[in-house]
Amino acid sequence: MKERLYFEDAWIKAFTARVEAVKVENGGTWLRLSQSAFYPEGGGQPGDRGQLNLGEFSYPVTDTQSDLEGQVWHQAENPSGAPPLRPGDQVRGELDWARRHDHMQQHTGEHILAYCVWSLYGGYVHGLHIGQEESSIDISLPGGKTRLGREQLEDIETLANRVIARDDTIACRFPDAEEIGHLPLRKMPGEHDEIRVVLMGDYEGVACGGTHLNRTGQAGVVKILRDQSARGKLRLFFLSGLRAARHYQACWRALDEASSLLNAPHFQVPRAAHAMIEKAGKLDFDLVALRRKMALSRLPCLIGRAELLADGTRLVAESLPETEAPALDALASALAEEPGVTALLCAPQGDKALFTFARADGTGADLAALMRDAGIRGGGKPTFARGGAMDTSLLDVAVKLARETAGKASDRQNTGGV
Repeated sequence: MKERLYFEDAWIKAFTARVEAVKVENGGTWLRLSQSAFYPEGGGQPGDRGQLNLGEFSYPVTDTQSDLEGQVWHQAENPSGAPPLRPGDQVRGELDWARRHDHMQQHTGEHILAYCVWSLYGGYVHGLHIGQEESSIDISLPGGKTRLGREQLEDIETLANRVIARDDTIACRFPDAEEIGHLPLRKMPGEHDEIRVVLMGDYEGVACGGTHLNRTGQAGVVKILRDQSARGKLRLFFLSGLRAARHYQACWRALDEASSLLNAPHFQVPRAAHAMIEKAGKLDFDLVALRRKMALSRLPCLIGRAELLADGTRLVAESLPETEAPALDALASALAEEPGVTALLCAPQGDKALFTFARADGTGADLAALMRDAGIRGGGKPTFARGGAMDTSLLDVAVKLARETAGKASDRQNTGGV
């Protein structure tokens, strides 16, 4: 099948055709028709979907692809109770028109953006990708640049929407070799038997096999979302038509809700949000300081409950209700300032626990090694270590190891270090 009806009229929504061939490939059934308005995936535009109707049965078309010979193949599912389609069957094809029209708006929007990028900044578009949510193009800029400033992107977007507002004619055709030389093409196409070009007004043209709108005004609006560097090029993400309109609706709903929550006019939402973040940061700082103060208030009680170990040092091992690591660290460090005290502290945090071990410089257990030997993931220095685990009972394991270490140290002291 080489008669692609969309070449003559991209607005055909339904057609009749004869099944010419059937093949099974990659677990799916593919049909070749005598003619088709379904667009096969190519040029960054996804393949069309829809259905083929035969009598009372409708066969969903889930993908459309072309082979190396230019034949178009339709992947069709066999509905329950329906006979398989065979060569010779006369079918009526119906496109998923909402999806096709969306792709036409995205593809035409890409051509408009490509013209604007080239016109304003001399950039050339190399590729298009129409995704389910958003579309993107890759652009080569003069001098190897891979980014544009916000104002430059806004200039591109503004010009694109001016082109849309002009409502210029869009023409798709196969010119002969002589005519191609006189067309306003941004870049000359390669060598092909037939070259299809898409022209906007009398100022923009490029070789393209995709489906397009009849006028620039039918693109509705173009919205640039963001840009990024990608493989030495500028990648531009955008929306056209109804996608852009829905995006605006979603953004406005979010802005309107934020305006109500912040009790600020719409265009003062960023300022109000910055003020709230600054205020929250100060409150967070004050809260951390308060929690640290509350943690340190436990110091006398913990010292009073310290366990005297065999080597004469004291051990403070406690599971505490602290909610933040800085408060736990501050308390452990304060305990370590007491002569001969080793602190093994644990703070349960839901289904996990924080651990902080600390002691003064001098003799004592290597706390980083002690934490590791107890099965707690973490690390640090011999005098200070922190970590985390899913089991608070590992504090008991650490306490047992600390007692054993103190006992061995006491034995060495009693035997004169032998």
